[in-house]
Amino acid sequence: MQLNQRLNIKHSQSIVMTPQLRQAIKLLQFSNLELSSYIEEELEKNPFLENKKSDILSKKDTTKIQDNNNKDDFNEDYEKDNQRWEERFQSKQRSSSYDDISSIEDRIAEPKKTLRAHLMEQILLDIPEGVERKIAILILDLIEPTGWINFDIDEFMSKNNLEKDITLKVLEKLQKLEPTGVFSRNLGECLRLQLKEKGLFNQSIEIVTNNLEYLAKGEIQKLCKLAKVNEEKLSEYINIIKSLNPKPATSFSDDDFRIEPPDVVIEKTKKGWKVELNKSTLPAIKIEEGLADKVKNNIIRRNENDKKFVSEAFNSAKWLLRAIEQRNSTTLKVAVEILKMQKEFFKNGPGHLKPLVLRNVAGAIGMHESTVSRVTRSKLLQTPWGLFQMKDFFSSSVGQNENEEAHSAKTVRTLLKEIISNEKSNRPYSDEKLSLLFKERGVLVARRTVAKYREMLKIPSSAERKRLMRLNKVINIKN
Repeated sequence: MQLNQRLNIKHSQSIVMTPQLRQAIKLLQFSNLELSSYIEEELEKNPFLENKKSDILSKKDTTKIQDNNNKDDFNEDYEKDNQRWEERFQSKQRSSSYDDISSIEDRIAEPKKTLRAHLMEQILLDIPEGVERKIAILILDLIEPTGWINFDIDEFMSKNNLEKDITLKVLEKLQKLEPTGVFSRNLGECLRLQLKEKGLFNQSIEIVTNNLEYLAKGEIQKLCKLAKVNEEKLSEYINIIKSLNPKPATSFSDDDFRIEPPDVVIEKTKKGWKVELNKSTLPAIKIEEGLADKVKNNIIRRNENDKKFVSEAFNSAKWLLRAIEQRNSTTLKVAVEILKMQKEFFKNGPGHLKPLVLRNVAGAIGMHESTVSRVTRSKLLQTPWGLFQMKDFFSSSVGQNENEEAHSAKTVRTLLKEIISNEKSNRPYSDEKLSLLFKERGVLVARRTVAKYREMLKIPSSAERKRLMRLNKVINIKN
């Protein structure tokens, strides 16, 4: 067999994902805040990019300076006033003392104290140096944001080579620290510590806190029998327990609650519906044309590396501007189409959401489904009914009524919550009954579908709801 070498030439087509295309796809997915953060990084890297907002501010400052330059030089009156001001300032400066500085420091807000720092201060004061303090700090390292500790004490002692008596003694001291209930190992212990501190602890309420699972299930008679109390007394104990804090350290949480601003705003005006991007969070950049022209005029004198850098940076700046414009335009198109297809929601509220899939919007605006999916990934929409994620407006259809009108799965879930919230006392609806009630409202939903959505919404079964109704009845007994 003879081996030969041959050279063939053939044509082929392929899609190449360029860095610019990858950047454009990434920008589509960004919310306004994420885009602002990305733009800040690009401004640092690219000398041809400039922040429009800061440019506006600098122009205002320049205008003020120019206006001042047009005025006459200092006249005599101004010099006299200036001299008097300087004398007062120097006099004040001479009379100021360390006390003035300290008073300023006192007025400065103290940073929020963390849970660990708060407890460490108490440990250093209340627990003596040596083995006890060492154990206290080891246990402190295990504390959770709620204030609880979740650990196996035997394993903890074995791992750290500690004696049981002294470990339990330290734990008892730690459980006396503020806020009351910290270093609890479970909910019952947390409640008992607070009851003792308030002077409300007794044998009967101890039994209740030791059997909270019966309370959760609504097994009132069994709990009354264990605690040896009647329903009126149990109601009193339950209301006391409700007044306690099951998570005593949540006030020291390091994470502040923050509402994200919307990316798109849809509002009703006298002329009709208005859709616009939230300009307050939307970054605005431009190419610094003056610098670009200056560099281009001098580019002949530069070496090859300089030419390459200037060319790449300038092209990158132009591409980024186009990509941002495209991202904003596509976001608006998707938002407008959502408004058109979910008009009933915007007019009447969340209970009127219609079935909508990505394919519907993609076909209407002439784009691919993946593009619409990226646009709706993390963006927030401000509506007359509150703040919603863009993806919340997309939902599959469930059932059809006699007129063949499909209903959004999210609308069905909203309707399910509404029906269950209006149940009569001690007569919760079964899944079969709920299915019939849906049919009466013109929505065909099978019993299994009702059960699936009920579990998805974490709504208990009819039997469990009945027990909870009994529990609420006991809680609301007037003492």
